[in-house]
Amino acid sequence: MAIIKKYIPLIFFLLIFLPFSYAVSFTTEVTPIKDRIQIDEFAKFKLTIKNTLSQKDEYRIYTIDFPIWDVRTEPIVNPITLELEPKEEGSVELIADPLKVKDIGTDAVNVNVRSKVTDEVVTVNLKVTVTSTDRLVEGYIPTVLTSIDIPDAVDPRKEIPIKIVLNNQNVLDYPELLIRIDSNLIKDTITTKLGPKEEKTLELAKNIDALTKPQKDNIVIAIFKDGKSIINPVIKPIEVIAYSTQELVSEEKKFLRTKNSYRLVSNNNDYKNALKVETSLFESIFSSTSPKANIVRENGKRYFIWDAKLENNAMGVSVSRNFIPLFVVLMLLVAVVMIYYRLRSPLLITKEANSIVRSEGGISEMTIVLRIKNRSQSKTKGIEITDAIPALVSVGSDVPIGSLQPNKVLVHEKHGTTIVKWSIDNLDVSEERVLSYKIKSKLLILGSITLPVTKGVFWYNNKLFTCTSNILNVEN
Repeated sequence: MAIIKKYIPLIFFLLIFLPFSYAVSFTTEVTPIKDRIQIDEFAKFKLTIKNTLSQKDEYRIYTIDFPIWDVRTEPIVNPITLELEPKEEGSVELIADPLKVKDIGTDAVNVNVRSKVTDEVVTVNLKVTVTSTDRLVEGYIPTVLTSIDIPDAVDPRKEIPIKIVLNNQNVLDYPELLIRIDSNLIKDTITTKLGPKEEKTLELAKNIDALTKPQKDNIVIAIFKDGKSIINPVIKPIEVIAYSTQELVSEEKKFLRTKNSYRLVSNNNDYKNALKVETSLFESIFSSTSPKANIVRENGKRYFIWDAKLENNAMGVSVSRNFIPLFVVLMLLVAVVMIYYRLRSPLLITKEANSIVRSEGGISEMTIVLRIKNRSQSKTKGIEITDAIPALVSVGSDVPIGSLQPNKVLVHEKHGTTIVKWSIDNLDVSEERVLSYKIKSKLLILGSITLPVTKGVFWYNNKLFTCTSNILNVEN
């Protein structure tokens, strides 16, 4: 009991001064930003809080004057809190909105700040002066919630859809509202009516210049009644995107010639990509371009390619294909073939050597084969074949089985040359005869021997013709 009596003064001292220790756990300060408003405007204040504790604290901020006044932040945060480290100072911007204020004058909007650590509450006043209530209509502040729906990215070649949603929050009737749409690119006004508590959607489509350059813009929606704005303007940011199009403008066709004209258009005059036109190896050989293009291969295909150099947002190129040189070459080839077939001999004589016999490193004997063929479209008649054999060799007495016997075998007394002759009555179309004989070398042929052409004389279409075979060269 004596011990308790001893500590009674200390306990009494702590009970007296404990609230004062908590009272200084944080400090507040209000700085007006906009404290004079009309009835449909918002007041703004800066609330500064300093944490005087030696530990972290969080402060909740709220008003006790709702629904006369609303206190919020922009953007809206619910609940409004501020977290501070020990001895740290921070601030928050508050908006005071007169919801049901109908008279001019100065009001003190009560705002509580509560410490999470000590649970201490400090009330601060936001002093707002309402200078005018002219915008009240039948005792109400016009409240039309407005939203706008428009694509964030706008293609200037297409219609821009705009949807405006109006929501009347009170019982006021608006027989005539003027809606103004304003931006750098779009300007328009719309007149409509809006009944009490009515929600209405307005839809429209606007066009801008297709060559509008890429840029950012803000669409601003404002609503007016009797020439006075009744809402804070609604702002919607948009962006005009860059585009490019490549199209075939014209195609000219003449005999074996074509000319295709292409046009590249972009709303970005600094467009840096390339203009490409597909081609093939064959077509590129007979093509010319204006301006001159490079040829590249991509994914197994060939393209003419130009570096884009736009003037007034456009660039034109052309590809010309001319197959006349190819046609001329083909016609010349056809003419050459026709002339060849017309002038060539109807009778073909082919001379070759078979059954070559070699002894002691040289050629001693061989069989000469002559193939006589009628390659014309008519019968050949009275065919005389003459072959001359050099003095180095002599004709053998035996003729291979199945071969036509020579009519004559003559030896030139002066030159020693042997002449062998055959007679063939006629040859039908594509018919072939084989003539052959053996020759023996008087001396071994160590190198090579060349046999002269075989000559032929024949009648074709009642005309006398001559022809010769190939020269036969036999290597040892």
